[in-house]
Amino acid sequence: MSVTKRRGFAMIMAIFIIVIIAAGGALLMRNAAIGSQSVTDNYLRAQAELLAQSATEFALMQAQGVNTAGGTCLNRLNIIVNDAVGTPMFDINASLAYSFRGAAPAACDALVQNTGKETMVLIDVRVDDRNLTTEDIRVHKRSWQKL
Repeated sequence: MSVTKRRGFAMIMAIFIIVIIAAGGALLMRNAAIGSQSVTDNYLRAQAELLAQSATEFALMQAQGVNTAGGTCLNRLNIIVNDAVGTPMFDINASLAYSFRGAAPAACDALVQNTGKETMVLIDVRVDDRNLTTEDIRVHKRSWQKL
C-alpha cells in the first residue's frame, strides 16, 4: 500500500479559506457603511420634519401679526437654515392662502370669501435639503389654522 502526498491541495484550501474570510470582511464593511449612511439620512429627515413643524408655527405667528383687514397679507415665507458654521443646510418655503369672513383684501391669496366664519389660513410648508446626502430629503406639511 502506497501513500500519496497532497502538498498542493492544502495550499489551495488555505487560499480558498482566506478568500472566503476576505469576502466576508468586505461584506461586513459594506453593511457598516450602509448602516452609517442610513443613520445619517434618518437624522436629517427627522430634522427636516421638525423644521417643517417649526416653520408652520412661525408662519402662523407671522400671519397673526399682519393686519388682513388693512389689505396686507403674508402670502409667502422663505427661510434658509444654516448649520453652526454658516453653511446652508435646508431651504424652507411656506405659502399661505386665506379664507375670509368677509371680502378678501386684494393683496391676499384667497381661497374663499364671505364664508361667515372666522378667517382661516392654509399653510403649505416644504423643506428641501441642500444636497446633504445622496438621498434627496423633502418634507411637505399642510396645516389649516384659525387666525
